[in-house]
Amino acid sequence: MRPLIALQASVTALGAFAGVFVHAGHGAAAVARYASLMMATAALSIVLTYAAGKRWRISARRMLRAGFSLPVVLLWWADGRPDLLALSVGGFLGLTWGARHWLELHLMADADRDGYAAHAIALAVGVALAATLTVSAVLTLSHEDHRPVYALFALLAAAGAVLAGRGIPQAPPVAWDAPLAVLRQPAYLACLPLFLLESGLLGIGTVLTASGAVRALESASNFGWAASAATVVGALALRALRKHRHSENRIGWMAGACVGVVAAAALLGASAVWPLLFVMHLLLQAAVGPFWAASEHVLNQRAMDIHGSVGDRIVAREGTLGVFRLITLGGFWWATQTLDDRQRLIAGATLMGLAAVLELWLGRAWLGVRHASDRAPTAG
Repeated sequence: MRPLIALQASVTALGAFAGVFVHAGHGAAAVARYASLMMATAALSIVLTYAAGKRWRISARRMLRAGFSLPVVLLWWADGRPDLLALSVGGFLGLTWGARHWLELHLMADADRDGYAAHAIALAVGVALAATLTVSAVLTLSHEDHRPVYALFALLAAAGAVLAGRGIPQAPPVAWDAPLAVLRQPAYLACLPLFLLESGLLGIGTVLTASGAVRALESASNFGWAASAATVVGALALRALRKHRHSENRIGWMAGACVGVVAAAALLGASAVWPLLFVMHLLLQAAVGPFWAASEHVLNQRAMDIHGSVGDRIVAREGTLGVFRLITLGGFWWATQTLDDRQRLIAGATLMGLAAVLELWLGRAWLGVRHASDRAPTAG
């Protein structure tokens, strides 16, 4: 799985810059539209691909290659076109993450998830750091020209299209049978508050980060350098402590990471008044982000230990997340129409901090419950 994780993380690093690019060229409203289209495309890509898997028995390997091929084609024309950029990023994320979730849920026992998550997140952060540093250098040397950046990511995606999937464990073809039956389960309905908190605020975070970066750092290259410096701390810390995570202490790790996430949200809100605090927000968020992401990785897989085939569970979850993301972003944008950028930043940061606390509260309940099925992979 390591080559897949590394290649996926290298192309995903474009997402850190995409919102900043759109905000710098078109403003905050364009970022909201970009985020909405990107998230809708990601959810639809997963659902449609699994539907195709039911009919044509598409393998996870082919699904991965299709996901990497999309930005190879589209990114060459993405400069100044937020909608095309959203289709490229969203399609890539949907197809590659759909295949990766498929493999992980098929092959991973619950007892193995903490160590795997720590290794996977540390590798992804390290690769994303290298990509971010490279992009920052390209932007600096090209005087903020975005076209070389898109070309760079198109080439990285091309490498992924060729190499992704080689040597990965075999899994049955991607398919669904009855995802609506999953949606009707009481156990799945109990997951909905968790899914809303974990991913429902993704679009809001995209808008807020882009807005804060433009206000405080003024250019995408400055954002890249600051994010790169900050990410080193989290990547090294997570890698050093990766062997200390296991199924018995996962709640403690999540609680510690939550404190950092809430503090980072507070700094983001305060940057509306003192813009330089956005750099402090980046530093803290990058330091605790990998730990929070590893906890969420385990939590998401734990929540999916319910009845139904793997394909049905993934389609139900991704469809739900897509709806939640669009509703929360649209609702937030509508509710803050009368606010200026500074006030919107404060309101959004407050919302994200509260969401992290609520997610921890729900996570304690989910991760504190053990079942006999935890000791073996869930194959549906």
